[in-house]
Amino acid sequence: MNALRPTAVAALLVLTLLVAACSASAPTSTPTPTDAPTSPAPSDPAPSPDAPTGTPAPTPIAVPAIAWQPGSVPTAEDSSAIIGILPRPGGDGYVAVGYDGIFGAIAWTSPDGLSWTEVPRPEGWETAGISRLVPFSGGLLAVGRETADIETDLAAAWISTDGTDWRRVEGGPDMVGQVLDVVETDDGRLIGVGGVPGADAAGVWISTDAGETWQRTDDVIDNAFIWSIAQGGPGFVAVGWRRDPQPTMAVWTSTDGNAWELAPDPEDSLGFEGIDIINQGGTLVMVGSLVQGGEGRIWTSTDGLAWEVADDSADFTDVRFFSLASTPFGLVTVGTRGVDATAFASTDGGRTWSTWGGAVTDAVFTTLVATPEGGYIVGGRTQEGTLETGIHGRALVWSAVAAR
Repeated sequence: MNALRPTAVAALLVLTLLVAACSASAPTSTPTPTDAPTSPAPSDPAPSPDAPTGTPAPTPIAVPAIAWQPGSVPTAEDSSAIIGILPRPGGDGYVAVGYDGIFGAIAWTSPDGLSWTEVPRPEGWETAGISRLVPFSGGLLAVGRETADIETDLAAAWISTDGTDWRRVEGGPDMVGQVLDVVETDDGRLIGVGGVPGADAAGVWISTDAGETWQRTDDVIDNAFIWSIAQGGPGFVAVGWRRDPQPTMAVWTSTDGNAWELAPDPEDSLGFEGIDIINQGGTLVMVGSLVQGGEGRIWTSTDGLAWEVADDSADFTDVRFFSLASTPFGLVTVGTRGVDATAFASTDGGRTWSTWGGAVTDAVFTTLVATPEGGYIVGGRTQEGTLETGIHGRALVWSAVAAR
C-alpha cells in the first residue's frame, strides 16, 4: 500500500497530508472531498509544439546535475515535517518552519542550508498550525490557523523580520478559517486564500496594512477549498477543488482579489485538485494530483482561463505534488512517488518536465529554495512504516550543489 496516498486530501495543514494517517495527535482536518473518481521523463526537455499562441516557449537550457545529501537537523518529534524554507531577511542564511508532530510549529535557522539550529520556540507556537511560509516586503509571513481549540477554526498569521523572532498579528472579527497561501500585490496588499471548515467553503482574506490586520471578503465560495494563489490572468488566479457533486479541480480568477469567478474546468482535470500555482515569466503553471491518489498532473495557461496539460510524455504515475519553486534554470516541483521523495524540473516555462536529482527513499519533499551560490535546499521529512503498522519519521532538510 502507498503510505502517502490518503483516502481523503485537504487536511488541516499541508503537513497533515503527510502525517494524519499515522498520528492520532494530528490536528483535525478541514472539509474533505469524498467519493472522488480514481484514475520515462525526457532527459532533455524541448519546447512543446503546442505551446499557447502568443507566448513563445523559452529556449531550453541544461538542467544542472545534482545529488541530494541530508543536512544536519536537530532531532524533532515523531511525525514532524518541514513546511517551508526561505532565505533569512537580509541575506544571512536560511530559515525553515515546520510542524512539530503534535499541535504546534517549530523553526530552525542555518548559515548554509547544511547545518541547522533550532530556534527557541516563539510565544504561542505550541498551538500554531502553520501551513505556509512566504516572503513579503515586511519580512517573512507564516500563515495557517490556531490549534488550541480545533473547533473554533481561527485563522492566524505570524510575522518575522529576521526568521528568529516571530509575533502573531491581530486577526479581526473575520479571521475564521485557515489561510494556506498568500500573495503580495503590486499595490502593497496581501491576499490570503484557504478554507472555512465550519462553513464548508473556500475563504479569501485581504490585508491592507502589511499583514497587521486581515478581513475576510464577502465573496463566499461554497463547497470548495483553495490551496494556492498567484498573480496573473485578469489579476489573480487561485486553485484548489470543488464538489460538482464529486470533488474535482477548480480554478478561480479575480481582477481585484475581492470578487472571484469560477474558470472553465482545466483539460483532463476530473478528480484532481490544484495544489500549487506559480507565475513564471507570464505563464501560469499549476501542479495537481488525484484527490484519492495515484497520479500527478501539470497544466499551463497564459490567462488563467484556458489550461493545457503539460508534458504528456512525463511519467507522473503514483506522484503527489506539494509545491512549485522558481530557480535560475527554470521551475522545480517536489513531492513523492509512492513512499519516495522526488523532484521534477522544467526549463521551458512548465511545458515539459524531467525527473531531477534522483529519488530519496522513504522520504517526502515539500518545499525547495535555490541558493545564490548555485545550490538547492529541499525540506520535508523522513518516513518509515506503513498505514497498517504506523508511519514514523521526522523533519529533515536535504541540500545539493550543481555539478560543475
